[in-house]
Amino acid sequence: MTETPAKDRRRADPRSVLPRLSLAGATYGFVLVTAIAVLAGVLLLFVTRSDRVLDSALDSAVRLRSEAAAETYARLLHSDWLDLEQVAEDIPAMSDEAMRGLLDGLQGDGRRLSWVGFADTEGTVIAASDRTLEGESVAERPWFRNGLRGGFAGDVHEALLLARRMPGRSADGPLRLLDLARPVRNEDGDVIGVVGMHIDFGWAERALADTARTLDLDVYLINPNGEVIVASDGGRPSPEELEILRTARSGAVTAGRETWPDGQDYFSSLVNGVGYGDLPSFGWRMVGRLPADSFRSGLSDLRGTILIAGLGLAAIVAIFTAIFTLVFVRPIGALGDLSERIADGETVYPPEYGGTREAARISGALARLQDRRVRDRRT
Repeated sequence: MTETPAKDRRRADPRSVLPRLSLAGATYGFVLVTAIAVLAGVLLLFVTRSDRVLDSALDSAVRLRSEAAAETYARLLHSDWLDLEQVAEDIPAMSDEAMRGLLDGLQGDGRRLSWVGFADTEGTVIAASDRTLEGESVAERPWFRNGLRGGFAGDVHEALLLARRMPGRSADGPLRLLDLARPVRNEDGDVIGVVGMHIDFGWAERALADTARTLDLDVYLINPNGEVIVASDGGRPSPEELEILRTARSGAVTAGRETWPDGQDYFSSLVNGVGYGDLPSFGWRMVGRLPADSFRSGLSDLRGTILIAGLGLAAIVAIFTAIFTLVFVRPIGALGDLSERIADGETVYPPEYGGTREAARISGALARLQDRRVRDRRT
């Protein structure tokens, strides 16, 4: 049987059928494919997890900020409660005139406290700031009736008796107040009256708006009926429009993403109780919200940072791959070229390669083979 010309050519020149891929090329290809696979896996993981991580961060942020807003707001009112406690302790030992001076000083300029007064057990006002309502009966007012029994905090309401004494306020809308009251006891512990405080709800609204702005949060104060009575952004969403406001009626603590009446998605959290220390409960709850895209800019920056880090890592890998190829792979290729020259009959000796065990063994084997050929020629 005769061999084909192709087989003849392979025997005549074996180099003509060698693979085109070199060891150095295989090394570069392996590193490149591995790097692309790793980067693709990292990017895929980041993209699939980033939204989940972002939602988790928003959920945590809105919970913490809402709780901070509720506590900060309650602290402001608690300071008034502490002042009222001190007044209740001081009144039994004071004359009427001294009481008026104390109450006037407590009221200050009237922008925060609209009225502070002391009424006896019959409900007659004995002393009050600016002498307002002195001699009149407050026996039917909720703050007085509840104040006789213990500490009391009353939800926002329109002023009745004070409205007639402060006609200038009508131009700014009806005067709305928050009530704080507590009993006054003598040395024997008997109740001798009630000291009451009316806080201007306009001040309370501004204080809540300032708190929300400090925390970069929208907050909504909700009364016991589930109605929004203060909104830092001026809105008045209804329970029928939002699940979280309907939940507020039941008192359950909740948080999550929801589409609000403005059509935007927000993460919101319900604080089930706005209070601090021994401040009596107003029955309030508070909802705080953050836009769902609040952290998107930070996420974009993070993505850019990861991209730059990836490119930098790729450059480092490329440099070290080139060094590795030069030190460890190229000598193998050089020994391959040298072995062909020896096979062609050239009297050449390979250099001593100590980079790797394999290179050293091949180099030594070629040197011994060349020595044997030289000795055979001499004999």
